[in-house]
Amino acid sequence: MLTIRGLAAGPLRPYLVSTLCVVGGFAVVALVVAATDGDLTVAVTGWMHGAFGTPYATAQTIAYATPLVLIALGSSPALRAGVIVVGAEGQVITGAILAAALAISPLGELPAIVALPIGAAGGILGGAVWSMIPAVPLLRWRVNEILSGLMANYLAIQLLAYLLRTSMRDPEGHSTPRGADLPDPSRIPFLPLPGRLTAGVVVVLALVVVGIWWHRSRAARVLDIFAESRWLAGRLDLSPARAILGTTAVSGAAAGLAGWMQVAGVDGRLTPGVAGGIGFTGLVVAVLGRSRPVPIVVAGLIMASLTTGSNGIQLLSPGTPASIGAVTQGVLLLAVAMALALTQRNRARRGAADD
Repeated sequence: MLTIRGLAAGPLRPYLVSTLCVVGGFAVVALVVAATDGDLTVAVTGWMHGAFGTPYATAQTIAYATPLVLIALGSSPALRAGVIVVGAEGQVITGAILAAALAISPLGELPAIVALPIGAAGGILGGAVWSMIPAVPLLRWRVNEILSGLMANYLAIQLLAYLLRTSMRDPEGHSTPRGADLPDPSRIPFLPLPGRLTAGVVVVLALVVVGIWWHRSRAARVLDIFAESRWLAGRLDLSPARAILGTTAVSGAAAGLAGWMQVAGVDGRLTPGVAGGIGFTGLVVAVLGRSRPVPIVVAGLIMASLTTGSNGIQLLSPGTPASIGAVTQGVLLLAVAMALALTQRNRARRGAADD
């Protein structure tokens, strides 16, 4: 007999978890809108208008979704292998730091065709190296990767604050800590569209295509097997070292690349808020998208629209504050955290069974 418990343990489990996260999150938000005497239909109309109602709004939503999709794509292999990667926030920061350091060096004055790949490589390297902080202890001593990943985020924040007050502070001086403006050859060009949409979106679209190809490959299926049974994955020539270190490095590289896009495209300089929460939001996008490329793009646009569409909600429904978008993201983050906790518990049980 088919039961809910059977569905949750079977092949439909990823779909069920994502659906429950989305439905539960938006149900809570609907209650909040009702509690503020707002009209849910009017609020949804305002949200759609604020996020996609004009070419400028659409471009801004895509611009905000770009780093979220990139981080989610990078997190997908690790999540499929059963590794919970929560360190993207710190990896965005370290990627941005190294990319900015290269950009303000003599290398940043080279022609754009050379300076831009150097900056991107710096971001990738910075994020990948920082991702080893939770990966190595997990592999060597089975230290919980969630705790070590959060610790690495804190260290990255403090490192950024220190550098912006010392060696990477803008020599011109400002009332708030910030880095020097990046030279023009190191800046990602904006597309000739309304809003602040950079050419970085082209890079992300190319990675989505690569992700679709990889999703259908043998390597992806072996990672799924690794999450269920490390012994069986070992029979398929996938060792824990390759699975954990490899997928975590990919996750860190993608987050570091997003850091480069933030500092070289959106901000144009290194700032204390260079990450801006996109690391955690990208993880939410990865879980809601079930670690699959096309659903990740859809989830990324939805999460981005919660930020860009919030002003439209307040415009058409004055009783509903613009912060409702942040509330929705917070609720979805909590729902995803609960889903990841269940995944971690089940993985621990499987690991004990393998031992």
